[in-house]
This record gives sequence, C-alpha cells and structure tokens, in this order.
Amino acid sequence: MDISNTPIATVKKNGSIKVLKNIHFECNKCAKCCKLNNIPATEEDIIKMVENGIEVDQAVEVLSPVLIPCPNIENGATKAYILRKKPFVHECAFLDENNLCKVHEFKPLACQLYPFSIRKLSKGYRAIIHPDCVCEFINMDVTKEKSNTLQIVEGLLSLLSLD
Repeated sequence: MDISNTPIATVKKNGSIKVLKNIHFECNKCAKCCKLNNIPATEEDIIKMVENGIEVDQAVEVLSPVLIPCPNIENGATKAYILRKKPFVHECAFLDENNLCKVHEFKPLACQLYPFSIRKLSKGYRAIIHPDCVCEFINMDVTKEKSNTLQIVEGLLSLLSLD
C-alpha cells in the first residue's frame, strides 16, 4: 500500500493543529531513507556542514544546485544540492557501518523532517507523509490512543520557521 502524500494533519496560521490521520511512527534506524533517496541539502545545510569541518566537495555530489519544491516559501522552490553518495553502494556518504548518521548533530533539514513534509495551504499548512517515502515503520492502522501524529507534527513545526 502506497502511503506517500497521505495528509496526517493541518496546521492553521494561528498554530492550532487538526489531526487528520492517526498514525504511529518511530524510527528504527534501518537507514532505508539514507540508502534509497537522493538527499537534498540547502545552502544553509551546507554552511552548517562546513562550519563543522566538512568540506563542500565532501558533502555534495555536484557543485551545481538543483531546484526542489519547497512549499513553505513564497515561490515554491529552493536551491538545493544533492548529498554525496558512496561509490558502488550509492547510499549517503555520511551513513556509517551501523546505519547511523555521521553528521547527525547538523544533518540537513530534509533528513530531520523525513519521512514527513509540510505543504503550504492558503490558510495554513498540511503535514503529509513525504512523496518519496520509503519508510516501512509508519503504522497507519492505530487507535487515537496509540497515535503520535500530534507529537510528530509539533516536532516538524519546531524545525521550520513558517510564516
């Protein structure tokens, strides 16, 4: 069952959150997201990496940025760079042998949000399951009592500066 793009909550401009789907998610550190996705990093992400001792050419595949959809900004797109991948295995260069992130303290925003995204609406925002979701640890069939949708959305919002 493809769960990508499933709306899980709406957030009004006043900050109130309405849960649309009771889900439960807890990362099990399988690193499937780091192994199967092209991971975008913004200029701000790259600056943080450089400030923490990572050279730009060690961080990104190509020094030319790509445009990626970014619905929480005015024009709907932002420049991003694709993080470097390990040769032959094509997984994120910052993934260690224990499936842990070597740059966890300053990893890109896309990594922090994944497997979720925030989409801009006319009267607020919608939290969704990321369009390219490869995560198998989102449980869609939970009761309201077992759901952690509200905590997930609050966590997502704390990472973003939304207007």
